Amino acid sequence: MLSFIVFSMLLNSVSVIILQLSQNHKYSYTGLGLLEFFKDIPIALVSIFMVDYIKKRSYYSSLYISLIICAICSFTIPFMNEFWFLKIWFVLIGISFSIGKICVFSIIKNISDSEKEFSKIMSRTEAAFMLGVFIVNIEFALILNSDYKDYWKFGFWLVGFISSWAAFQFYLLDEQKLLPINDSKEKEKIDFSILFDYKSLLFFAIVIMIVFTEQIFNSWLPTFYKNTLKANSFFALQSSAFLALFSFIGRLLASKFVVKFAPLKIFFFCLISGILLTFSAYVIGQDTNIKIKILMILFPIVGVFIAPLYPMLNSKFLSKFSEKKVGKIVSIIILFTSLGGSIGSMSTAYIFQKNLGNYYLLFATIPLILILIFSIFYSIKEKLSEYIK
Repeated sequence: MLSFIVFSMLLNSVSVIILQLSQNHKYSYTGLGLLEFFKDIPIALVSIFMVDYIKKRSYYSSLYISLIICAICSFTIPFMNEFWFLKIWFVLIGISFSIGKICVFSIIKNISDSEKEFSKIMSRTEAAFMLGVFIVNIEFALILNSDYKDYWKFGFWLVGFISSWAAFQFYLLDEQKLLPINDSKEKEKIDFSILFDYKSLLFFAIVIMIVFTEQIFNSWLPTFYKNTLKANSFFALQSSAFLALFSFIGRLLASKFVVKFAPLKIFFFCLISGILLTFSAYVIGQDTNIKIKILMILFPIVGVFIAPLYPMLNSKFLSKFSEKKVGKIVSIIILFTSLGGSIGSMSTAYIFQKNLGNYYLLFATIPLILILIFSIFYSIKEKLSEYIK
């Protein structure tokens, strides 16, 4: 969970970077949107080609290495002002997150005895991810609203200290715990046949759309508040921070309810509620007199319902595979989430580049509706599979 807090603080700092650099006419929105590409593509490539090395070295020591990389990146960024460095910086962050995610998901699968327990722990861990988003946005909002706003990049030092402390804890672990969870020496190839399975394809399509939606909100919400709603930087970052806080609450609640109710029922309830609230926010946003106050309340509530979608769907899909195969499957999932994140950010960048910020919320409802359609087909396929058995 602590590792996920570190990764989320760095991955979601792109919203702060876009917000700050977009004020400089030297950078276009589409150019800033490409930063997601430099973050997501390494995530995709590393997840595919390094999964065997990670398992061989052990999940714990691999997490230690990824956290050390995060700490180094956090401490060096204030001293580098070139745009090319940001691209390299996001490449390194992407690589670290990819390693970390494979390790964390595999460890969770290893300690879970049932699908519901797996879903519960997954939701809590993903909740920690949203807590990191909240912390980083509140921190930078306070810095940008202070007399030291010109030194905002030093805010990354907080992430550096947290990352260093987390890495130190892994370093102190007993040597036995650093042994590979799966001690098999046999190198297992990634089974890409899963990409030709109808049910799996539906799952990957839903995952892409979920991450697409999350990227629209997490990376571009502050820009929407500042440039479209004309809010100041402090208020703009607060909007994203409270969206993350309520997303954290949503995932935490989901981890409680998933023990008592069927995950798919909770999934559909959250999804439909998220669609209705996002579309309502768009309608309310057309009224210039009340839109900022109402949207400040509505957006956090949207987070409560949208945030649980990814961990619940992930846990349901991964629970059907053995621990030995989870790392491989997670690497493929990361590949698709990276694709969804890059497309989501670049598409949203194009909207702001063309001064279509008023349609930002309407645009956000499109992937949610597609998720609903794909999920209905996925649910039907799931029930048919159970009936055949």
